[in-house]
Amino acid sequence: MAKNITFEHPLNERTRLLLRLAHLFDQLSAFQPREEQVDSRVAVNILLQISSILSRSDIKSEVIKELERHMTNLVRISQHSDVDMSRLDSVVSQLENNLSGLHNISCQLGQELRDHELLKSITQRTSIPGGSCDFDMPVYNLWLQQSAQVRCKQLKEWMAPLEPLQNSAALLIDLIRTSSRPVKEVAEQGFFPQSLDRKTPVQMLRVTIPVKLGLIAEVSGGKHRFSVRFLKVDSFKDRPTQTTESVPFELTKCVF
Repeated sequence: MAKNITFEHPLNERTRLLLRLAHLFDQLSAFQPREEQVDSRVAVNILLQISSILSRSDIKSEVIKELERHMTNLVRISQHSDVDMSRLDSVVSQLENNLSGLHNISCQLGQELRDHELLKSITQRTSIPGGSCDFDMPVYNLWLQQSAQVRCKQLKEWMAPLEPLQNSAALLIDLIRTSSRPVKEVAEQGFFPQSLDRKTPVQMLRVTIPVKLGLIAEVSGGKHRFSVRFLKVDSFKDRPTQTTESVPFELTKCVF
């Protein structure tokens, strides 16, 4: 079991979107190579969730803007004498490669998935509980009966056009998470409020505590102010309640 647990709270819609995409891509990468039919089903469902997100707005444009924002920040940082230039050059190179990959995509992200007849038919059944049963979808049933090698190869082909987005989301989230150092704080009686510096926009808040405390951090707030409330989880079947004890924790205000 992990020693610490971190609760993240994005403070803008773009960071929220990146977190969701990175979360789904991590799951998809884990299930895509697995050989069992049930794993292929899970991978397809995750792929369709990603496709659904991509259909709602111009995600490509949003991610490009975020990559460019980080490029601008790094240029500014490079003027400081104490910067690790080899590390900075490596990150800049990654940003440039991801920008190039996204610019080379001519169609809307995920359009190939939305045009695929099998995936389209599965999408239409996902709103029905158990709607992709074998008797409901004989074509899907036939696809699932293919060898593990064929299914894994097909999933990899479906994922391939999204690789520039996957790489970009992973890089951006890593840059945001590692942009600031954690600071030790104490939540008196389980509550911690704080104002944010308006001159330094914070992208995300990260709250880290030991798992053994049995607490969750409920973070709320916006651009100018936030609060952290620590809730005790005595049983997963009951509603958590705010602890009355003081809670030491680490707070990271990700500003990059």
